[in-house]
Amino acid sequence: MNESGLYIHIPFCKSKCFYCDFFSIASLKRKNELVDALLLELSSASSFLGKDKPSLLTVYFGGGTPSLLEKEDFEQIFKAIELHFDLSHCEEITLEANPDDLSPEYIRMLRSLPFNRISIGVQSFQDNELKAINRRHDARKAVEVIEACHHLGFKNISIDLMYGLPDQTIERFIASIDVALRLPVTHISSYALSWEEGSVLFKKREQGLLVQTEDEILEACYFELIGRLRSMGFQQYELSNFSLPGFESKHNASYWNGRPYLGVGPAAHSYNGTERRMNVASIEKYIYGLQEGKPIREAEILDQNMKYNDFIITRLRTMKGLNLAELEASFGVVKLDYCLDNAKNNIINGFLTIDDKYLRLQEKCFFIADTILSDLIWV
Repeated sequence: MNESGLYIHIPFCKSKCFYCDFFSIASLKRKNELVDALLLELSSASSFLGKDKPSLLTVYFGGGTPSLLEKEDFEQIFKAIELHFDLSHCEEITLEANPDDLSPEYIRMLRSLPFNRISIGVQSFQDNELKAINRRHDARKAVEVIEACHHLGFKNISIDLMYGLPDQTIERFIASIDVALRLPVTHISSYALSWEEGSVLFKKREQGLLVQTEDEILEACYFELIGRLRSMGFQQYELSNFSLPGFESKHNASYWNGRPYLGVGPAAHSYNGTERRMNVASIEKYIYGLQEGKPIREAEILDQNMKYNDFIITRLRTMKGLNLAELEASFGVVKLDYCLDNAKNNIINGFLTIDDKYLRLQEKCFFIADTILSDLIWV
């Protein structure tokens, strides 16, 4: 059965984090209109996945801050999903949430809905680091809500942790990891801070008010993360993602395994194997287009070279690696030979290995994976 993923982008925030470059606005003014537009898109966009009522394996509410929605908003959205999609095989329904939104009452409300996984944007358990990136919660609040989510019935709890934050030391990052490992967390996603152009942090760096963390410290943080999580039973299944056995993110795996997914909401992306498209990154234009029956979005048809490059980039990010037989079956012997020929130097260097017909990154090069992957891209 060709099951797909559904991503729902909620673009509202109470305030913008200083590092953020995702499409979001610090206002709830048009929330009701946005929810109505989401319902319209859900009613018309399912055909992108090739069926009148596609079967969903996962549903993911991301943002922005989806935890700013109220029960009535979620109920309307779930009703539309159930009407236009087949949920009989759905295994994972995730809500991204900010710690300061998760009161016990709100958590109980979420548990009355189909959510079975929650992803909490902790980022750090150090108050000075949270303040530096304009997070609204403090470390104590993050600990309390994780414990409350578990106590009130969420058994699949993911958190985000960042390294390379302003003035963060390796010791402080280790301290955040250790706090996380004392909590009932089943999944951790961890990324280096990106200094995205246009973000507050980027502007402060350009003004000389902040200094970007050196790569040597970022690399040390990353390998400390791998080692400490592994020692506590977490398995690394993708470059930035770790879970206890059985708690891998099925939705994110859709992206890495080439499974089709539909994105609804402003700036949401979709992919069906042959086409990639992106909704307009504007709440006003998004709502207007759907009200007029003419959704505003960009689309591109993927040729074999683009599909090959996607295959390389996504599969090699996983610990499972790239199936060489699948590569040949999908793209032919010419692309297979091209991949293996361009991999030779990295195999000699011990950065890549071939084992059981899988091409895999080796741990020592995880931090420079993008450089290794670029060697295999079809130019």
